[in-house]
Parts: sequence; structure tokens; C-alpha cells
Amino acid sequence: MQSSPTPETELRRGGDVVLLDGLPAKFTIGCDRMTLSTSKPFQGFRDIPSGAHLIWVAPTDSTSSRSGFWIFTPKKADYEPGRVYVKRWDAFNEVLDDPPDAAEEHLEHIFPSLYPYQSPAPGSAAPRLSIQQEADPALPDFLDDASIWSQLTFAIRPQLLSSITGRNQANWPVTSSDRVLGESRTAEEAALYGNSGGGSSQLRFRFRMDGPLFDPAAEGAERTRQALDPTTWILGVLEDGGPKEKTSEIPETLNDGRRSANPDLDPDLVLVGELQFAFLTGAHLGNFSCLEQWHFTASRLAFRAHDLAARRPRLARDLVRTLHAQLAYGERFLENGGGSGGDDLLEATPGGAEALRKSLVTYKAHLEETLRALNDARARTPEHDAVADAVVALEAWLRHRSRRGWDLGASYVRSGGIMLEDGEVVQAELSEFADEDERGEFAPVVMRLDDDGRPTDLVSWDA
Repeated sequence: MQSSPTPETELRRGGDVVLLDGLPAKFTIGCDRMTLSTSKPFQGFRDIPSGAHLIWVAPTDSTSSRSGFWIFTPKKADYEPGRVYVKRWDAFNEVLDDPPDAAEEHLEHIFPSLYPYQSPAPGSAAPRLSIQQEADPALPDFLDDASIWSQLTFAIRPQLLSSITGRNQANWPVTSSDRVLGESRTAEEAALYGNSGGGSSQLRFRFRMDGPLFDPAAEGAERTRQALDPTTWILGVLEDGGPKEKTSEIPETLNDGRRSANPDLDPDLVLVGELQFAFLTGAHLGNFSCLEQWHFTASRLAFRAHDLAARRPRLARDLVRTLHAQLAYGERFLENGGGSGGDDLLEATPGGAEALRKSLVTYKAHLEETLRALNDARARTPEHDAVADAVVALEAWLRHRSRRGWDLGASYVRSGGIMLEDGEVVQAELSEFADEDERGEFAPVVMRLDDDGRPTDLVSWDA
């Protein structure tokens, strides 16, 4: 005969529980996209659903360091109870740490005071969220309030969290002062701007900012191709065996069928997961090292890997959708997201917004060329169309709904005559695409040479 479930077990049927012990009054507490400002001690959260979640706290003083931790809630049957996580506020070091005693024993008594994960209905006695957003039927489904956190975190798995933080445990602590291995800041700069406190550690991403974006063993033309387009290098890193694939012809590189049905075993999701972890940890905890890593992953890796759309279309689609969700999330839910000024997330690194814009403009141009080549080779699949659809959705949002109003399809002039509004024509040179030599009149062409190395399409005056 099975024993009946205890009252404490019954309480956890709605999802995981996070208990925050010892938090003083007047604190700011965050759980995913929820941000609460309290006037009395806050006990914690309940009914946390499956997926990756970020919980963080900070004194109301905005200059103080933030301390938090990631948890991962696996999917479970309705009859299975959720897990209880307990953290205690260390006032001296201003961090959340593990308590010496098991506070979950008192769960039955404090459960009614825990804040439910889902926002309460209007008129509820529970505290209201500080930010609200009306549903927009014109946005993609993955950007609505019910889905956006899943889109922001679907690739963050326990293995990834353990790899980045170096901790193999049930929860993964992070702080504002954590540093990323390979960041450009010096230790003195990190101490000055990172509000270093107790509990800071070093985060290790598989794609480091200070490493070459090509296989050091590659030589000649292959090395040049990898330097211009890091797709082969990225796939080699993901597979932990170095670059192994050919890059010569698109039809030879269309195998995207190796992607595992189990997300925990899918190597392609490592790049997406690192992009997601860096953005959310950097944005919510004010960790500038993570924001620098995010800019690097987006501008120098994901959206410079132009051949990824042909060789790994599902990975390319996931990267585009993730960036779309991140930019929309920044403008909709984060205090400093989307606006102009030094606090903008896109300007966390000098020139970050402009670098990302250039990467997206050239990415779209290369994608159009790739899709035309796939059409000519009769190798275009619905997965390639999904990449195109994701870019179209991102472009429409950036141009018509984002505060920035970026146009990814605009023509950019390098030099020549420009007509002003009053009709005057002036000569100008623009250098914003000086590092991109494959657009418009600067696109490379194939020339046929004779035996003496001279172009065959030139007029010859030889008898």
C-alpha cells in the first residue's frame, strides 16, 4: 500500500520552489522577466515551470552589485513534486549563498506567502509586476509574453551551465562581478566597473573572445576562407574535433540531418546557448564581461558565419530568432534596453550597436546570394526557407517597430556624389563598410587568363 503524499509534497505539485532566506526589506528581486521591488522581506517564488530560470537580487541602491543563480527545471509528470532551492542572503559579502540548515522543512508554513511564477490577476493581493506589455498580434508567436522567455533560454541546459560556470551542481551562481575568460578589460577595470564583491568567479565560454576565428592548422586559401567566414571553424569547435568539413561547393555541405533530437546531446545548441546565457546574465545582472561576450558572439561569430545558413539551416534560424527575441526583450522589459545613450545594452561595448548593424546588413546580403545559389543547384529546402523567414521577421521588426529603425536592405554608398535636400551635389566618402569589400561594385569577379596570365576579355592589338 502506497503512503499518501505529505502536505509539503502536495504544495510542490505546481512546480519548483525557490526560498530566499534573510532578504531585508526594500530589495529588488528578479525571476526571469519579472522584477519586483519590495517594502518588506521577500520569501521566494513558487510554481516555477520547466526550463532554465534566472533568479537574482540586489539592494534597492542601483549602484550595488547583483547576485543571482541559474536553475534548470526538467519536464515532469503532473504527479511529480517540484524541487526546492534554498538561498540565504549574506549581507557582509552581498551575495546569495547556500544556508547551513534545511529551510525547506518550513515550506508548509511559508508557502502561502511565496510569490507565484505566473503574474496574478488584477486585484490580487500579491505584488504586481513593475513592467507590463500588451500583446501585439503582428509580432511572431515566439515574441509574445507567454513564449519569449522560452525563446530566450531554450538552448540553456545543465551541461552548458556547468561548462560555463565550472560548477557541476543543482544551481549555478552568477554575480555582477564575474569575469569572462578572454575579455578585453584589465583586472583593474573589472574591479572599478564590476563592483567586485564576494563570490565572484570566472566564466568560461567555448567561443573565447581572445582566440583566432580560424583553425590554426588551416593553410593557404582555406585559412583565408575561415578568416572571412568562420563557419567551418565554428562547426569544428562544436564538434570538438576541429574543422572537418569541405567548404568548396554549397551542395556538398547541406547535411543538417545529424542534429540530435535530444537537446542535451545536440552540439549545435552550444553556440545558441552561449549567446543566450551571455545576454541574460549580462543584461539582468549588469555584468559587462557577459555583455562583451554577447556582442562578440553575435557580431563576430553568429552573423559573420554566412555559410551557416546553407550548412546548418536550423542552427542559423535559431540564432536569428534568438537575436530577434533578445533585441525585442531589451526594448520591452529591460530598464535600459533600446534607447539611446551610454546605458544602452547595445552600447555596452564601444561601437557595439554599429558593429551589430553592419553584421546584420552583410548577413542579409550574403543570405540572399546563398539562397539564389541553392535555387540554381535545386538544393533549397524548407529549412533554408525558414532561415529566410526568420531574417524577414527580424528586418521588419527592426525597421518598423524597434526604436532604432534599422534598414537591413538599404544601399550604402562608399564614395561619389550625394544630392542634399536642397539639390546641391557634394562629393563624399563613407567608411562604414570599409571592412566589407564584397558589396555592389566592389564584389569580386571571375576573370579568365591566357597562358601568359593576361585577361582574355581585353582587346588585343597584337597581330
